[in-house]
Amino acid sequence: MEISHAISDAVLTLTGIFVFFQYLQKVDFNTGLLWEAFVLSISAAAFFGVSRFLGYAPSKTVSEFFQHLAGTAGAFCLVYASFLSVQRKTASRNATYFVLILGFIAFGIVRLTENLKVLQIVSMVAIPLVLFIGIFGLIKGRSAVGSWLIYGVLALILATYNKSFMPNSILDPTDVYHYLVAISLFCFGRAARHQLA
Repeated sequence: MEISHAISDAVLTLTGIFVFFQYLQKVDFNTGLLWEAFVLSISAAAFFGVSRFLGYAPSKTVSEFFQHLAGTAGAFCLVYASFLSVQRKTASRNATYFVLILGFIAFGIVRLTENLKVLQIVSMVAIPLVLFIGIFGLIKGRSAVGSWLIYGVLALILATYNKSFMPNSILDPTDVYHYLVAISLFCFGRAARHQLA
């Protein structure tokens, strides 16, 4: 049992649930589906991570499943949802399904081939894209959306590389990762809230 990891994963799970009910349910269905693909897959991964860290070993496989889903289909959807937010537009049903299909193809490749390089490539493209979309939002005068997108990306980057940024931290890197991803989800939720504002 790793109690501190279970607690930090629980915080991440609860943050995802909060973001869903507080922000994403207020967005139109198709656009909400894009945000939810990212937020809820991370939340599900964290939920099963809690039971994994409490000693239930089979949860590790389920948690990894949702991690891969977030890193592929979720990442595709995050990029498109971010773009729509900056443009003050909603997603059409066909565009939503197209982006989801692309994401699920990448997800299928990762799961069937166990090639984690695909996961890394998607992340390495998606994260900078969302950052550029956030900057574009600031330039376009969409300062609220742009700022929250940038904050969300920065939190994700810090989460991913926290061992490098805080090598001698008193907090465990895994816990720091969970807390920073929770902050990131909150930021993206706030961006979604400003979708048509």
